[in-house]
Amino acid sequence: MVSDSVGLGAKNAMSAAFPPDWQVTVDGTPALFVEQLLSKHVKGRAATNPSVFGDDAIVAGGYNYPFWDPGRFDRSVDAMVDELVALGTKHVFWVTLREVEQQYVTPGAWTQVQPYFWYFPTVNQHLRAALDRHPQLSLIDWASIADRPGLTYDAIHLNTYGAAQYANLSADVVLTADRRLPFGTVTEIQVAGVHGVPADAKAVALNLTSHNPRGPGFFTAYPCDGPRPTVSNLNFVPGQIVAASAIVPIGANGKICVFQYGDANLIVDLTGSFGADSGLVPVWPTRAIDTRETARVGPVPTVVHLGAVPGVPLDRSSVAVNLTTIGGAANGILNVYPCDGPGPGVPTRTILAGQIQNLLMITAVDPSGDVCVTASQPTDVILDVFGSFTAGADVHPLLSTRLYDSGGIAPAGTVSVLQVAGRGDVSGTPTAAVLSVNATSAQAAGFVTAFPCASGLPNTSMLNTTANHDQGNGTIVAADAAGQVCLYQLFAGRLTVDLTGWTGSAFQAIAPVRLFDSRETG
Repeated sequence: MVSDSVGLGAKNAMSAAFPPDWQVTVDGTPALFVEQLLSKHVKGRAATNPSVFGDDAIVAGGYNYPFWDPGRFDRSVDAMVDELVALGTKHVFWVTLREVEQQYVTPGAWTQVQPYFWYFPTVNQHLRAALDRHPQLSLIDWASIADRPGLTYDAIHLNTYGAAQYANLSADVVLTADRRLPFGTVTEIQVAGVHGVPADAKAVALNLTSHNPRGPGFFTAYPCDGPRPTVSNLNFVPGQIVAASAIVPIGANGKICVFQYGDANLIVDLTGSFGADSGLVPVWPTRAIDTRETARVGPVPTVVHLGAVPGVPLDRSSVAVNLTTIGGAANGILNVYPCDGPGPGVPTRTILAGQIQNLLMITAVDPSGDVCVTASQPTDVILDVFGSFTAGADVHPLLSTRLYDSGGIAPAGTVSVLQVAGRGDVSGTPTAAVLSVNATSAQAAGFVTAFPCASGLPNTSMLNTTANHDQGNGTIVAADAAGQVCLYQLFAGRLTVDLTGWTGSAFQAIAPVRLFDSRETG
């Protein structure tokens, strides 16, 4: 690792963050430009001790940036990467700069950083652009987790806690980068006949998670016995672990496939299945609407003709969809509901400005097979259809209602017990609950696991958090014999849960189990 003063503050923490059989060398000088780090600490060390350069190199430079000549910075980045690759390094990682926000630093630190903090986002833009020029380059996105207090003793230089967070993030990225599945990979996963899924099951309920992506991209899950459809289940960005649930029809070979547009680790968890007599009518994954091609959704309802999607039967009562929202300039709310009735009591989805979010839904449709979509702020919406349920299916979509709210910052390790059976809108014995889970005011990275309370905590997750970034996901989770669902949160923050439906005998629920993890098999 070669660094200016910021990364040097994590020198001891870097060695501690890696496994004991790793050799970690940290070198650098404060207040140097990147080309000076290159000449003094890369070329200079190579001339005297070239064996110190291993398979992986981290560069932590850019706070000293020639803002009057951005091209000079690009040239120095290119020269640094090229030199390290020439020295035999297989992977080069560059740490992004903290984009300083006033509310997270002291008044004195804010005053001190004024002359130069303004160009930190520009530096990060140049580093992201460099990914297209250098296939060996990845980013350690410190900026994505550094918008919180308590990390530095001024505005950018690390205190002890910040050094540990900086080093742990770096180690996680480096240790899992060579396990990423590359752009265009199609992963086949056997689902029929495993973990209690019947051999003749029609579809499975899954949770997909992207980890350590090199750049932005998406996952598409679909039956393996046909061409890849033009739909998506999960959209991801660098610097965050993102999860999205899905109902995926099973191919004739008993497998589902996951295509990925972008380099990333893929994690797949199974929560249950829909059997041959469930009332599920699988639909070849089909895009019903994409407002990027028409007009954004706003307060006036946009009608989506789900009943017109090929394969959706005439006697449908509800449709399984993936809702993708692309936030505009401001935060807001979005609702999806049958056009012949009122909207939900709580929003279907909170819109986050500029962010792409995914939500699994089983939505009721009106007699014409339509749903209406409204938004408080102009928002692009994509609805992809994966299946439909007949009128007799024991599947019961609901308008979103608040089931649980921690009411404040719940500590890490909290287990929240949610009573599903016995509610006024749950008239039978639930095998599973369809939930929309949202984590807000998260104070650190972590995750949420949903599970039937009686089964105990599984080794799975359904939502991942990053400090001060709101995250949400939908899930279908088994209820235990008492009709209860539990949520475990490994982060301090607020958790809210909305009930969007429940299932009876149509859904064969299981305690969540991990099906695939490229970090262990890649």
